[in-house]
Amino acid sequence: MKKHAVSYAIIRFQPHLETEEFANIGIVLVAPRMSYLDFRLETKRLGRLTSFFDSVEATTIRGVLRSYCTELKRIRDLAGHTGDGQSRFEFELSDNAEHLFHALTKDREGIIRFSDVRFVMTDNPKVKLDELFDYYVRRNFASAIYREGLLEKHVRNMLRLRAIDKNFKRRTFNDGIYSATFPFVEIAEDEPVKILKPIYLGQDDPTRILDHGNKWLFTVNRLKQLLPRDVVFAVEGPTGDSLRQRAFQEAVERFRASNIKVVDATVERELVNAVTS
Repeated sequence: MKKHAVSYAIIRFQPHLETEEFANIGIVLVAPRMSYLDFRLETKRLGRLTSFFDSVEATTIRGVLRSYCTELKRIRDLAGHTGDGQSRFEFELSDNAEHLFHALTKDREGIIRFSDVRFVMTDNPKVKLDELFDYYVRRNFASAIYREGLLEKHVRNMLRLRAIDKNFKRRTFNDGIYSATFPFVEIAEDEPVKILKPIYLGQDDPTRILDHGNKWLFTVNRLKQLLPRDVVFAVEGPTGDSLRQRAFQEAVERFRASNIKVVDATVERELVNAVTS
């Protein structure tokens, strides 16, 4: 199918104009040649908004997003020339979705703002809209990396609180061809005696859970002759979703079959025991 140029803008929640801080909350996209105008708006996962903009009541945030979602639905309907509200934008009935898109995304004051208009090629605007929403709003491209970074930060803080962080160093092991870096390697008399590796295994797809687990399983088995015998994986798994849970359990069982100790990264007692034992 032939690809067409489409325009899109990121919808942003910006309650404090003075600080210029904002959070991406949605995408609006128009494909003029395909007579397509639609949007996706985050109205359910609001924890990031309520925690970051803590001076704004959660009920206020929900109310703003519900109202704006209703407004976007109305504008989407207008793009199909249903209803009689086009006079609001001073357009004739012959005007199309592209005009509505540019009127909608025009810079104006308010809690809801838009990024600059951007362009991309696609043969399926609906699929592209979902991809852009997942990227800019749900941040699926970095969620696992981000969560694993948070796990490392959590472990580092725990070590610091117990005044044993100086015993653990970041170290790279290299067999001449393959190398890997571990963030927490306990050193005693200049020799590595324990590895503690936080691993996030809560990816949104069972295959990704297994792929990430297998990556670190391969790494340990490949470098086994160079690593200390005591290798601990502090893991965080998925919540709900039986298929993801099954993939997580399979990854954990594979770790243990290779003599890797596995602890729950979210249970501090287990982490402390793994570090001090």
